[in-house]
Amino acid sequence: MKKFGISVILCLSSLLSAQNKQQTDSFYTAIRENNFPLVKKIVDQGFPIKTTLPEQTAPVLAAIWKKNFPMVKYLVEKGANITAEKKLVDGAIEYGSPEITFYLIQKGAYAKNALYTAIFYENFGIAKELYLNHQPQIIDNEDPGKLLLLAVKSKDLEFIKKLPLKKKDSPMDFFDYDGYNALLLAVEKNDTEIAKYLLSQGADKKSRITFETDNGTVSGKTALQMAKANKNAELLKLLK
Repeated sequence: MKKFGISVILCLSSLLSAQNKQQTDSFYTAIRENNFPLVKKIVDQGFPIKTTLPEQTAPVLAAIWKKNFPMVKYLVEKGANITAEKKLVDGAIEYGSPEITFYLIQKGAYAKNALYTAIFYENFGIAKELYLNHQPQIIDNEDPGKLLLLAVKSKDLEFIKKLPLKKKDSPMDFFDYDGYNALLLAVEKNDTEIAKYLLSQGADKKSRITFETDNGTVSGKTALQMAKANKNAELLKLLK
């Protein structure tokens, strides 16, 4: 009788495990296919919202990958744990969803790496909001320079004026992998107002495209040469 009872318990346990796996797989498939009505149905039938999906993926993270804000909001409201998982805000930024990003931050999700992530993925809109309204942030030494370059690319002079440029290790001294600093980029884009402002803040007027290769340092055009190519008389005068 003892052996029979143990066998029955093991059999029932296996059946339950298989059933739970099938339910989890169905839930994950519903999220992956962006089937919000089915997701709601499975949760409303009692599926444990904190169960991890295949590869230890939190359900709310899978919904973030689909950029489905209503689904993310529903899962959070149903009790998804967004404070234990530190990748949620980064995931929302990586997949380019400001709406989900700031909803999660508002709900208390971990976000101290968010500015670094936004700069890495060159999402200036999110980076700007984080810099202005969601401090403190953990950032890399090169991030201020990268943020300045993003602002120049976006032609956002008003934001550039909020950045501390007159300091040691100024972001204006940062060169990207293509050999550009902020002044060079502004002049190449023929953005006179941004270039003038950067010069007023101490940008090096002798800036030249410079980057390292396996064969040594490669030098390209100067800011002055770019201004000449653009026939920008005002910048030519300032850069001489």
